[in-house]
Amino acid sequence: MGYSTVKSFLVALAAVGLLGLTACDQTVDRQPEQEIPIDQIFQDVSGAQSALTGAYDGLQSDGVYGGFPVMAGDFTADVANFSGSFTTWQQAQAFNVSSTHGPTENLWQDHYNVINRVNLIIDNTPDVEGITQEEVDDIVGQAKFIRALAYFNLVRWFAQPYDPEAGTNDQPGVILQTTGVASTDPEFNKPRASVEEIYTQIRNDLTDAISRLEIKGARKRAGQSVAKALLAKVDLYQGQWDDAAERAGEVISQDPFSLSSSITEPYRNELSTEIVFEVSFSAIDNSGTNAFMSSFYLPGDLGGRGDLNPLGQFTTSAESGDLRADPSTAGPTESGEINGNGLLYSYDGNLWTNKWTQDSFGDDMPVLRVAEMYLIRAEGLARGSGSAADAREDVNAIRNRAGLDDVSSSLSGQDLIDEIITQRRYELAFEGDRRHDLQRLGRTINSGTGTLQPGDSQRILPIPNRAIQVNDALDQSSQNPGY
Repeated sequence: MGYSTVKSFLVALAAVGLLGLTACDQTVDRQPEQEIPIDQIFQDVSGAQSALTGAYDGLQSDGVYGGFPVMAGDFTADVANFSGSFTTWQQAQAFNVSSTHGPTENLWQDHYNVINRVNLIIDNTPDVEGITQEEVDDIVGQAKFIRALAYFNLVRWFAQPYDPEAGTNDQPGVILQTTGVASTDPEFNKPRASVEEIYTQIRNDLTDAISRLEIKGARKRAGQSVAKALLAKVDLYQGQWDDAAERAGEVISQDPFSLSSSITEPYRNELSTEIVFEVSFSAIDNSGTNAFMSSFYLPGDLGGRGDLNPLGQFTTSAESGDLRADPSTAGPTESGEINGNGLLYSYDGNLWTNKWTQDSFGDDMPVLRVAEMYLIRAEGLARGSGSAADAREDVNAIRNRAGLDDVSSSLSGQDLIDEIITQRRYELAFEGDRRHDLQRLGRTINSGTGTLQPGDSQRILPIPNRAIQVNDALDQSSQNPGY
């Protein structure tokens, strides 16, 4: 299972039964409060459901959706700028990461912690005494969605992108572990699986989740439409354009999801119909932490660190009047509130994003939104067998909401695709998506302090050195080139 010590496996095991009921842990090296035998966790349906809550809680970790990876997706690209004092974050922005880079190790460890939690759930839930098939399907379906999401994140950070034009994608991916580890002497010595194998596992998990789950989803819990939305994004990364367009369209048309009339609505209202799936946070979850997004994106006077701001070129490159990048739309500055009707505001001589405003650090993390489904469908239509007119209609829906006019009625081909990618840049800004987009497209990646051209080694992260040291199936030849 790659990088982990015996201690972290025990943490994952204890977390299945406990962390769903406790606050989000923001430390790198976790000590379990107690070890709980598996047969005690999965004694009944309630225990299995508590384990599932623990798996969702794992998504709050600062190495998953509670910190660095979300922010790094933007400040190591052309959206945000990190001006703080954290040396490891400065290294990431300058594309000077090593195999002992702390945030990278944390990203790896926290994702595999989540994977182990759901593996234990998938392994043990069907054997729970008195459980019905409907209950098995619901719990296992959600667990497989979470596992697919975790592997999708890992393969995008640590492996060369999937190439739709290649016959096989046998470039090294990450460690593929699909059984739970509940022993102090785990068998986890495995080589890196290929990118093809990882994407196959992701697709299998999501397909199975879709077959098991009901359509409904509570935005904070996976339902059939939530799994379908993630699979549409996976289709996009694998170049399965027609499938991406079709699946995104199914999510768009599924009640209760809808595109909000206002760009600020999904951030004012965490129950917005635009949210397909989000990781839930509260002030209790992030008590005492300095790793959460609001901590970095809020000015110091409003309760944050004030270390992250929109990059200059993010605003200067935007179309005039774009409510997502025009600070003149800002209203009065109030801590914890959306400021004005745009997604930027001015304060103390700097610009700030309206997406992360709660000084209690209780903002939920949007992972999948209806707006992205429109843009996935548009790109699928533009690149696949769909019509440019239909793709333009989806693009215009996103543009119009942002205060922009329709694109030209003749826009098509690569120009239309470029417009879609531009809309992704502004629509998904400050949500951790931009670097992954540029990577999958093979485009230059510019941050505030560095540049990566296609082929540069730092376009993907190194396998953490400790992961190689504890895994007998890995050695230095298993490391990504350049590290």
